[in-house]
Amino acid sequence: MKSFRSIMLLGLLALLAGERAAAQQNYYFRNAGTFDPKIPTPEQFLGYPIGTHYTRHDQIVAYFNELARVSNKIHVEVIGKTYEERPLIIATITSPDNYGRISNIKQAHATLVDPEAPLPGKDVPVVVWLGYSVHGNETSSGETGLLTAYYLVANQSEETQQWLKESVVLVDPSQNPDGRDRAANWYNSYKSFPPVADAYDKEHQEIWPGGRSNHYLNNLNRDWLSLTQVESKARIEYFHQWYPNVQIDFHEQGANATYYFEPTPKSHQSPIIPQSVYDFNAVLAKYQAKALDDIGSLYFTKENYDNLSPIYGSTYPKFYGGVGATFEEASSRGLNIETSNGILTFPFTIRNHLVTGLATVRGAVAEKEGLFKLQKDFFKSALEQAARNDAKAYVFGDSRDETLTRKFLDLLLRHRVKVYELTANVSAEGKSFEKGKAYIVPAAQPNFRIIHSLFEENLLKDSVFYDNTGWSIIHAYGLQYSKIKNPAFSKGEPVTALPSLKGEVAAGQASYAYLLSWSDYNASKALYYLLNRGVNVKTAFKPFTANTPGGKKSFGYGALVVPVAAQDIPADSLYRTLNNAASLAGVSFTSALTGFNAEGIDLGSSNIKSVRKPSVALAFGQGINSEEAGEVWFLLNQQLGLPVVKIDADNFSRISLKKYNTLILPGGNYSEWDKSVVAKIKDWVREGGNLITFQNASAWAINQEISREKAYVDSSLNNRGGGNTIRNVPANATVSPVSNSTETQNAKRALSAERLDYVSLQDVEGAKRLNGAIFTTDLDTTHPVAFGVNSRRLFVNKNGSTILLPSKNKYNTVAQYDKDAFVNGYAPKESVSKINNSAAIITSAEGSGAITLFADDPAYRSYWLGTNRLLLNAIFFGNLISGFGNFGSE
Repeated sequence: MKSFRSIMLLGLLALLAGERAAAQQNYYFRNAGTFDPKIPTPEQFLGYPIGTHYTRHDQIVAYFNELARVSNKIHVEVIGKTYEERPLIIATITSPDNYGRISNIKQAHATLVDPEAPLPGKDVPVVVWLGYSVHGNETSSGETGLLTAYYLVANQSEETQQWLKESVVLVDPSQNPDGRDRAANWYNSYKSFPPVADAYDKEHQEIWPGGRSNHYLNNLNRDWLSLTQVESKARIEYFHQWYPNVQIDFHEQGANATYYFEPTPKSHQSPIIPQSVYDFNAVLAKYQAKALDDIGSLYFTKENYDNLSPIYGSTYPKFYGGVGATFEEASSRGLNIETSNGILTFPFTIRNHLVTGLATVRGAVAEKEGLFKLQKDFFKSALEQAARNDAKAYVFGDSRDETLTRKFLDLLLRHRVKVYELTANVSAEGKSFEKGKAYIVPAAQPNFRIIHSLFEENLLKDSVFYDNTGWSIIHAYGLQYSKIKNPAFSKGEPVTALPSLKGEVAAGQASYAYLLSWSDYNASKALYYLLNRGVNVKTAFKPFTANTPGGKKSFGYGALVVPVAAQDIPADSLYRTLNNAASLAGVSFTSALTGFNAEGIDLGSSNIKSVRKPSVALAFGQGINSEEAGEVWFLLNQQLGLPVVKIDADNFSRISLKKYNTLILPGGNYSEWDKSVVAKIKDWVREGGNLITFQNASAWAINQEISREKAYVDSSLNNRGGGNTIRNVPANATVSPVSNSTETQNAKRALSAERLDYVSLQDVEGAKRLNGAIFTTDLDTTHPVAFGVNSRRLFVNKNGSTILLPSKNKYNTVAQYDKDAFVNGYAPKESVSKINNSAAIITSAEGSGAITLFADDPAYRSYWLGTNRLLLNAIFFGNLISGFGNFGSE
């Protein structure tokens, strides 16, 4: 039996726990009425008060499943998994009667996107999507999801019951589970008892890469349009089941800020979205403002944040007639932190998000009629806007690259764009499109505005933009397309599913050699598969026409040649291996009957060179641009199946590079590498290493004289989305954009100096930044780095501050920006003039090795396929460039 003292102690602890629970309940749910005692609070379930500990993703999932077990007002669905096998869940919260007819509600709600259908009846609920933790280390967000779900399920007030009757609330509590758990482990590991508010305490100094991004260090809040990541694909599929009327994305900002919600300034709004959509943010804002007023929290609107492109979770819904918004809470980045506004606590940040989220449900229910009309009118006006558009249709596809064509088709279908087959071969704008391997997209359809974002150039006026302004996917893919301006075009049957790509080895087993065109995006996948299994593969540096069982067939630059005799495996094993490669990559090999080609070089030519298997090391860790490093990791894993070795930057002084034949340096700050590391890289390149650098890593390589090319870094181009500025570029690698000035000129300049009002500083100076825009380059398609690309016109996303000068070697500048290079997004005139005619890609031979310098990020956000294929070429063929390094130098 327990002693009287132990019983009293247990009673006291229970009393204290009860008082603590009551205090927390009152803090988060002041004047909220009664709650169903059968529904466990998050604190009761988890064992700690919300705001005292960072809740892991598995605990979040467990609590939502518990709510679903004890209540018929909430139902939990697993919509997918992350790369680290964590479940992606969405909870549907509504009245039991509504859930009993949820399929009918979903169907009725879907009629809102049909311009011809009548408005749904009054019995159809409004749909609200609340999305949390897309950035895993924005700490308040996921905790808010727990409390929001509890409130909606357990609160017994008449108002809440009315909400459940009049709405379907979709709660996405953890959009980025992998990043969230990375952050949870950090904050929980370094929190103190009592908490430490000093911003320099380790708790608040999360190390690289932080929990912001997903497994592959991708920013999921920039992936709603490009859909490169599994989390985004799962989420977008669910989105299109509902087309929410209101969708909120909960974020955090700097600790010294207050609270941000929309509307955004008009200069940050999309020119193709009706003003009525943005105006409705102001309608809902009155509910959100009141909620913050009631608890005395400061806030701001109409500043800073973009709301013009569908790449964001807060803006994508606007392209489907919903009211999307981002909510930004000042971040405690832990339990509490010192700020200019005083001590900011974790519970305070959670409460702000909680009250604005509930206020959004309140506002959506009250404004349901207006929200339904808004969405219906949106799709009606989309048809009107499409009728005024110059292009009446868009045709895309390339018979030489069926993989890339299929990838783009897949993206269109995921966004619910209506795509049709061609009725016959089509020629448009000097390009040829083959029936069965190309498709047509009419502009006149309800989803015209997302089509516009995928296909059209988007020229923006001078302003301050938060992030990338050039996002059109067709440019990013580098896929052949044309605009059709004649309204009398024809279209075939609608495409409802992706065509299969059946890879094969045509004509069966060969006795002499197998051939594969390099123009298909997935040829790289097949090549690595073969190299990884010890197959001897060669690549052609000049075109040829081969004699095949099907007749003469032409092959371009980079074509793969697999001789049968020069292998370490028997011919039948080689045939099986090629069949496996073809099936994996969806490409078709052709047999060569003889090495004596009908035209061009023969198969034994010295211009057909053996490709070595890449062994790739990637600079990783503190100081490296985490997104760029993640993009390379993602590309090599997901496209090639290549196990890239991620080496922490701090370890380069201790390791040998000899086991790797390729080294990739993403943008970042390499100033911590001393002379010994620089010498190690120089020696490694001269001995045959293949060095590839991005953005300011290219400037660093030039600065350290690893490369003999020239560059300069213009800090005026620096921005939030690109690489960091390298300031220590020597004079011999710098070209000043202005002429030298004398003392007299300086004096005259001082007397005539421009004077502006201080209030204009942010707008004027911020508008000088290049936050990401699309430029054109002239690409040397005969260069190994450009093998397989079918057009000399290459679109590049420019979002960094590195300017490469064209090489003095006549053959080293692979891609050069055009003289009028700017095509899409926003770029200040000063930036454009500096970029025009500069080099985008340079290769050079150094000893037995080679260096490829990218002025920009070729794998940008994992969807810039038009340039990431050049990165793959540099990996496979870089070492083959070395034999030509000194030809043509001055």
